Amino acid sequence: MHQQATASLDDVLAYRPAGVIRRYRKEHGATQQEAEEVFRETLKWLYLCRQATADGPDGFGCAITPELEKVDWMWHTFLLFTRDYADFCERHFGTFIHHVPNEDEDEAAQEEEALRSRLIQQFGLVYDVLGEETLTAWYDHCLYAASA
Repeated sequence: MHQQATASLDDVLAYRPAGVIRRYRKEHGATQQEAEEVFRETLKWLYLCRQATADGPDGFGCAITPELEKVDWMWHTFLLFTRDYADFCERHFGTFIHHVPNEDEDEAAQEEEALRSRLIQQFGLVYDVLGEETLTAWYDHCLYAASA
């Protein structure tokens, strides 16, 4: 597979799959506006994931945390539209962005320090790539947590 440069964030955010939005609304009882907002944040998340791995072996995998549960739900919905998702990834990132589920709690507890270090990197990347407003919305205000 040919690796291409990552599309700009504006190009990524311009993507609008009506079917994904409809399915998310139906499955999660969201309004059109809510679903579109969560999809936009999911696109930002995917862009961030690509940025985190763009350095090859020096990169790191981003971790979905409870603050981003709605983003994870939307990502799952997007993945159900496999052709659209695969085409989107190839066109915008030059590679498929895999969804790797979180480990079970026992394994996660053993790797807590590594996760903490990775999250510090991730917070810095969110700030550098997507800005303070996104960092605050995602992690301080928890706008995309399931309980929000």
